[in-house]
Amino acid sequence: MFRFVFVIFLGLFLIAGVAEAQRRTSPPRKQLIAPKKKAPAPAKPQAAVATDTTKAQVPATAPDTSATAQDTLAAPTAAPAIDTSSDTLTEAAAEAKLQQEPKADSIHSFKITIEDISYLAVCPGTNVTIPFKTEGPFDEGNTFIAHIIDATGKSVPISLPVKKSPIKAVIPSYKVGGEIYRIQIIASIPVVRSQEVPIRLLQAPAAKIDLIDGTQTVRIMPGQEAHLRVNLTGAAPWSFRLSDSTTVLQTLSNPHFITVKPMDVKAYRVTAVSNACGSGTVSGEAIVNVNNNPEPKLELKEIEKIAKLCAGVPFQVPFNATGKYKEGNKFVVQIAERNGAFKNISTPDSSGYITTQIPDTYKPGEYRLRVTSTAPYLVSQTTNISIVSPTVGTLQKDSLRLGENESGQLTVKFTGGGPWFVLLSDGTYENNIQESPHKIKVKPFYDTNYQISSAGGLCGVGKFSGSAKVTVKSPPASITLEKLPQNMACAGSTIDIPYKTEGRYNPNNKFTVQMTDKSGRFVTLPTTVTPTAMQVKLAAAAPGDTTKIHKIRIVSSSPAVSSAIEELEVIAPDKAVAEVSGRGTVSAGRSTRIQLKFKNGLPPWSFTLSDGTAINGTFLNPYLISVSPASTTEYTITSLKSGCGTGTGRGSAVVTVEN
Repeated sequence: MFRFVFVIFLGLFLIAGVAEAQRRTSPPRKQLIAPKKKAPAPAKPQAAVATDTTKAQVPATAPDTSATAQDTLAAPTAAPAIDTSSDTLTEAAAEAKLQQEPKADSIHSFKITIEDISYLAVCPGTNVTIPFKTEGPFDEGNTFIAHIIDATGKSVPISLPVKKSPIKAVIPSYKVGGEIYRIQIIASIPVVRSQEVPIRLLQAPAAKIDLIDGTQTVRIMPGQEAHLRVNLTGAAPWSFRLSDSTTVLQTLSNPHFITVKPMDVKAYRVTAVSNACGSGTVSGEAIVNVNNNPEPKLELKEIEKIAKLCAGVPFQVPFNATGKYKEGNKFVVQIAERNGAFKNISTPDSSGYITTQIPDTYKPGEYRLRVTSTAPYLVSQTTNISIVSPTVGTLQKDSLRLGENESGQLTVKFTGGGPWFVLLSDGTYENNIQESPHKIKVKPFYDTNYQISSAGGLCGVGKFSGSAKVTVKSPPASITLEKLPQNMACAGSTIDIPYKTEGRYNPNNKFTVQMTDKSGRFVTLPTTVTPTAMQVKLAAAAPGDTTKIHKIRIVSSSPAVSSAIEELEVIAPDKAVAEVSGRGTVSAGRSTRIQLKFKNGLPPWSFTLSDGTAINGTFLNPYLISVSPASTTEYTITSLKSGCGTGTGRGSAVVTVEN
C-alpha cells in the first residue's frame, strides 16, 4: 500500500515539473516592446527573414501570438535599443522597458511655417535664405530640406539637410526666369511639410536691335540722323553696349531709342546686355547707309495723318527729302483747291521738318497739298486733304423724370470735324464719339440742370450750348433727433446731439441745431456736423439765470425739414450750492450723520467739509455723511465743485459730544 501511494506521489511531481517547464518556455502573454528603429538602411537579402523573429521563436505547441506581436512591432512608439539575441523578454523586463519608453507623439501636433519671403525676387542659379518656424517635438535625428515646385507640381530639393532655421538654398540654374514657383520645407522625422510659398524668379536679359520703323536698313545723307531701337526683355533695369562703343547703364526704357549720325555706312549691333541676373543674349543688326552723292528725291509720307485738317490749327507736314540738294535749298508747303493753282502756306525752311497751318480764309472743303524744293526745284506727290470746321456741340432741351437710382439718356448733337468729346456739368465725360446725334447716359441723385462744360473734336475745343433738366423722384427727407445722452448741460459747453436722416438732401444743404433763447425764440447754435452726431456749443447763460429748461431741434436748409423738439436743462457755470444741515448729540467715540443738499450745479458734486473730510464725485442728492467728532464740532462746506464749475456752501451742522 505504501509503495502504491509513493508511486502516485512521484507521478504527480513529475507531471507538475513538466507543466512548469512548458510554462517557462512559452512566450509571455503581455505584448512585446518593439526596439527603436533606426533610419532605413540599404536592403539586404536576409532582411525578409529577420522581419519577425518573435514569431519564429514561438514553439508549435504555444498559442499563435503572431498577430499580437506584429501589431506591437508596427506601432509608431519609439523605444531605446534592446537586445534581441534572446528568444523572448520576460514579463518583468517588458514592463520595465515600457516604463522607460517616451510617450507616443500622437498627442503632439507637428508644424513647419515658412516666414514671409514675399520680398524675394531672385535669379535662377542664385542663393536664397529661407527662414522658418517649427512646432512639435521633432526627433533628434530630424533634418529639414527645402524643395522648389514648378507649375506642373514637380518638386525637387534645393538645399542640404539642416537642423534648424534658416535654410540656405540654391535656385537651380535651369529654372525659367519670369515665372512663379513655390517653395516648401520638408522634415524627415516625422515627415511634415510646410505651406507652399510663392517666389518669383527674375528673367535673364535679352536685347534685339533694329531701326525705329522695325526695318533693318536705312539710307541717309551725310549729316542726317538715323534712329535705332533696342528691344529689351527680362527684368529691368538693363545695361547694354553697342558695337560703336555706345554704353547705356541701368535704363528702364523699353524699347530704348538711340540717335546716330554716321559719316559712312555702318552696321550697329548689341555686343552685350545685362541685368540683375547677369549677362544675356543679343540679336539683330541695324545698317545705316550714307549716300555721299545721291539723286535728290522728295516725297510725302504718312499722308493719313494729314487727311483732315483744321483752319488755324498748326500741323506738321511729314515728308522725306533724300539725296544731295544744292546749298541754299528751301522746302515749301503748298495747297490748292480741286481745280485751282497751288499757293504757298508755309515759310521756306531748310530743316526738312515744316510746321504750318491752313489760313482762316480757306473754307471747309476738299483740297490738294504738296511739298516743293527750290534747289533743285522738285515737287512731291500730291495728296487730297479735307479742311473741316470747328466743333459745335448742342445739348438737346430734354426733360427727364427718373426714379430713385434710375439712369436716363440725354442727346448731344455735333457739327464740325470729329471724332468728338463732351463734358457735362456734373462731370459726365465721353470721348471718341463717331456719330451725331449721340446719346449720353446720366444717373443723377438729385434734381439736376445739365449743361455742357466743354466739347470739341478734331479742331480742339469748339463751341457748345444747350441745357436739359432731369428730376429725380426720391423719398421725403426727414430728421430724427435721437435721445439725448444727457438731459442737463452746462451753459457755454459743447455737447453731442445724435441724429439720423432719411431721404435725399440737395448738395448745398446744411444741417444746424437750434435752441430757444430767453424769450422762447429758436436761435441757431454753432454746429459741427459728423455722420452720426452734431457737435454744438451752447450759448452762455442769461444774467441771473442759474438753471433753465430750453427746447432744442435740428433743421436742414435744402429741403427745409425740422426734427422733433427735445428739452434740455441748461445750468449756469459756477452756480452750484451745497447746503449742510443737521444737529445731534453723541457720546464720545460714537458717530452720527449729517446731510448735504445740492442745487443748481451739474452732478457729480465734489466737496470738502471743515474737518477736512473730502468726497470726490457723488451723484446722490441729498447726501448723508457719517462723522465721529472727538468734541463738539460745527461742520460747514469749505469747497464745492460740480460738472459746471465751482460753487458755494451754506448752512452748518452741529454735533455735540457728551463726556
